[in-house]
Amino acid sequence: MISRFAPAIADIEVRKSFQNPSIKPYDGTIDTEQHVAQYMERMEIIPIPTHLKEACICKGFGSTLTGSALKWLLNIPPYSITSFSHLVNLFNNHFSCSRTFEKIASDLYQVDQNPKESLRDFVNRLGREALSIPNIDMTTVVEAFKMGLKKDFPFYEYLVTTPCKRMEEVRNITLRFIRLEEDKEIQKRTNPPNLFDNPNRKADS
Repeated sequence: MISRFAPAIADIEVRKSFQNPSIKPYDGTIDTEQHVAQYMERMEIIPIPTHLKEACICKGFGSTLTGSALKWLLNIPPYSITSFSHLVNLFNNHFSCSRTFEKIASDLYQVDQNPKESLRDFVNRLGREALSIPNIDMTTVVEAFKMGLKKDFPFYEYLVTTPCKRMEEVRNITLRFIRLEEDKEIQKRTNPPNLFDNPNRKADS
């Protein structure tokens, strides 16, 4: 059988006892770096002799591919892959459209509170976005939080007129407004408006 790996890799016989790591197969639709990182992490816990490791890593990678990704690997010219780093470079380049671009601090300013979104839900959503941005500082988070709030919301007016110097202040004030907002919602559900108190209600015919 003709191998896609160079002789230095293809000629090394992998032990029959070697078991490829069990991870979700890559089909070309998710980030390539994430898949490679997961693959290497699983390979680290498999005991492989040093002189066999490069060959095992190279030959085992195909078992983690499926669909268009597996078809791509099978179409690589014979004897062309010289190392695992070479294979990864080919892999990343071919599926570059599926790679996830790293978020930066300015992306957080694109997160706005939806018209019907509660303050608690907005805080949680913004928090998740902030965690996905490496090395972001709390000043940026607070500013993005303020800019993303609904402008007709009393909380926005409060933050503009009463600047907070510490993150702990922002947390405490936010929690107070969340409780106030949720208490109002509870009051609406438990005390529905009385139709008989509406002066514009049409009389029954």
